[in-house]
Amino acid sequence: MATGKQLKAAILARRVAKGPRKKRTRPKPRQYARDRVAAAERRIDNDRTNNPNRGRAGLERAQLELHIIESQLRLPGEEQSVWMYS
Repeated sequence: MATGKQLKAAILARRVAKGPRKKRTRPKPRQYARDRVAAAERRIDNDRTNNPNRGRAGLERAQLELHIIESQLRLPGEEQSVWMYS
């Protein structure tokens, strides 16, 4: 039976072998907006209520945000100044 010290040593050895933990990188604004649009579309598709407009506001807001980000990226020299609108 392994003792507590042996288990702790094994866990530490495994962690060292994996390397340091890294911060999660944030997605670029365009990909973030596309993901929001896709999520809103999935919510509408999965909605089984009788109200056809339910969840539509979230989709329209996400589509507007995507449109704003893509139009800013099309401007010459404006790639650095992309802001999130919510």
